[in-house]
Amino acid sequence: MAQDRTDGAARIRRGLQMALRGRREPAPGAGQRTRHTGGMGDLHTRKVLDLTIRLAEVMLSSGSGTADIVATAQDVAQAYQLADCVVDITFNTIIVSAPPTADSPPLTIVRAVRHRATDYTRLAELDKLVRRVTSGGVTVDEAHDAMDELTERPHPYPRWMATVGWAGFALGVAMLLGGGWLTCILAALTSAVIDQVGRLLFRAGAPLFFYHVVGATIATLVAVAAYRFADQGPTVMVATGIVVLLSGMTLVGSVQDALTGHMVTAVARLGDALFLTAGIVVGIVAGLQVATLAGIRIELHIDATQSFVTPNQPAQILIAVLGAALAGVCLTLACYAPLRSVVPAGVAAGLAELVLIGLGNAQIGQVLATGIAAAGVGLLATLISIRRQAPALVTATAGITPMLPGLAIFRAVFNFAVDEKFNAGIAQLLSAAAIALAIGAGVVMGELLSSPLRYRAGRVGDFVRIEGPPGLRRAVGRVVHLRPAEGPRVGNRRVKSRSVALEPDTEPAEGEAGAADQDEDY
Repeated sequence: MAQDRTDGAARIRRGLQMALRGRREPAPGAGQRTRHTGGMGDLHTRKVLDLTIRLAEVMLSSGSGTADIVATAQDVAQAYQLADCVVDITFNTIIVSAPPTADSPPLTIVRAVRHRATDYTRLAELDKLVRRVTSGGVTVDEAHDAMDELTERPHPYPRWMATVGWAGFALGVAMLLGGGWLTCILAALTSAVIDQVGRLLFRAGAPLFFYHVVGATIATLVAVAAYRFADQGPTVMVATGIVVLLSGMTLVGSVQDALTGHMVTAVARLGDALFLTAGIVVGIVAGLQVATLAGIRIELHIDATQSFVTPNQPAQILIAVLGAALAGVCLTLACYAPLRSVVPAGVAAGLAELVLIGLGNAQIGQVLATGIAAAGVGLLATLISIRRQAPALVTATAGITPMLPGLAIFRAVFNFAVDEKFNAGIAQLLSAAAIALAIGAGVVMGELLSSPLRYRAGRVGDFVRIEGPPGLRRAVGRVVHLRPAEGPRVGNRRVKSRSVALEPDTEPAEGEAGAADQDEDY
């Protein structure tokens, strides 16, 4: 009897095994022990970790997303046969580590990013260096020498050119907001003054919060003076100053970090952006209070349902599009971008404004229209970066400038501080927050849709893509894993210190999609 039950259970197990036949997804890798040392010594590992943390610092200071930094650093480490490098970032701290192996202890390097200075030329040079490393044949010492030259090199343009760039950026923003010629000129001059005052504050060691407070106060006081003595509306001028101050915030990076699973850095970047925006609000309120004490009464007729200007006449549309293009061009120059990036940035900003105007005139909601235009910017930035082998961050940053909610922020503050219309102020404030979220999510969505073009995208990808080694990674969407093109030759000491060429993994393991959401698979 017992034997019959045993035979029946065995038949049931065999039947279940036959019914559940098929390929199994591989183990996710969590908790597995490192089985191969690769023949690398501790000195080589330390040099590789130091190189990865240096390039991660340059990327973080330029506003790159956390997933992009992690993926790029791991690519470089893998090129130097350090396949299990761990990279972790918490807003202003970078940690790189090599886990222990059978014959070597763990190694960890930590570096704090104290200063953030945007220099897109330095970022482009770093992209070229990463391409050299991942194409193979570069020793660790040569890579360190290149990093020394890259990080010690001064800005490519003189400082006065950056000031002119910020003035031209403000001029373009005032044009797309519908300002008159006098308003546009005053906005440009005010932006130049804010830039020079900011330099003095930075030299004095003042936090960035006070730069935003002082900049917003200057913009508001100039707008009040123009309203009092030249009969110029203050809305465009103050909104332009807000956009100039908002342009340096890492809004897109915050949303990208949240969508790619790096919540700590996402919350920290979002908190930083909100705190600096609060500084802008304080500066606007201070300027309006000064106007009140001076006996200047400002009257504005504001539609609480509108957060940006939508021109409907051909001449107005042309001026707005040209203003957006000018703003994109000047922003890239103010951020020290390479000259080859100037025209694509202007085209991206102009097209984004044209799409925004078209959707607005088609009675599409403001938030939805902003998200669609931002998605177009992300798509175009990815295509340009693939075709020109350049970082996508430059084009994306310039392209979103026409959509920044400077007008909504000023109207919200004005309703709160002057008109005391709290419901209208809350409506404008919520609109500004929704627009900001739509910008970040839209850019990431555009990069997500265009990510298959980087590898394995058929004829369209072959037409867009230029074959070559990978540079700075964009870890959004369909992220292709890289592997060494040739196995490490442990017996040859000369090869140990040289990088190995990387190539896309054209035969992903079964279940790769299920493992793609793991943090270490970026």
